[in-house]
Amino acid sequence: MLSVVIPCRNEEGSLGRYEAELYPALDALGESYEIIAVDDGSSDGTRAALEALSRRKPLRLLIHERNRGLGAALRTGFSAARGDWIAALDADLTFHPRHLAALLARQRETGADLVAGAPFEARDSSVPWPLRLPSLMINAFYRGLFAHSFSSYTPMFRLYRKAALSTIDLKSEDFQISAEIAARFIKKGFRLAETPVPLTTRREGSSKLRRWRELKHHAALIVRLLVLS
Repeated sequence: MLSVVIPCRNEEGSLGRYEAELYPALDALGESYEIIAVDDGSSDGTRAALEALSRRKPLRLLIHERNRGLGAALRTGFSAARGDWIAALDADLTFHPRHLAALLARQRETGADLVAGAPFEARDSSVPWPLRLPSLMINAFYRGLFAHSFSSYTPMFRLYRKAALSTIDLKSEDFQISAEIAARFIKKGFRLAETPVPLTTRREGSSKLRRWRELKHHAALIVRLLVLS
């Protein structure tokens, strides 16, 4: 079974797309699945919208009563996942769920324990280069430290083998969690693969990413990875 984990914070506007886009994409895979949404202390109508969706469609809703960060929300979802494979999906669907099929196909092709959607390898991204450049620079830095052949340290859209993910003691509370997972997989000798997946611009709401704060978080993570563990 595939467990799809979706951390949500103030994503009320994006949730209206799920019945028309998320569920059909998962049904088209031809595999059993579950959807786990983690409401991370939303202050808008996200929680009520997810509760309403769970009454119409298969959805497990987990609640953080206060905002704890993207990493904490993902860790909550990972712990609750029942599937042998876990996919992490952005709540705003900037990585469209139809591309889950490409992640699964790449895993079957390579036998990898982690398959990342690689927006930096895709030619049809709609995100302007000035907005992509900071991420490119951070990912290039991680490549120099851990594995040059892997390009997607920070994007969240991935497929994980649960048996491998469960061996990792994750600490990150925020956006740097994806880089932590990739680096720890590499250090443990797990197999990583990528497939080009376009990144689109957000249609509703606003990004929760604060670049200077995340740069500090990445710096602290690198210290933990290289010095403390």
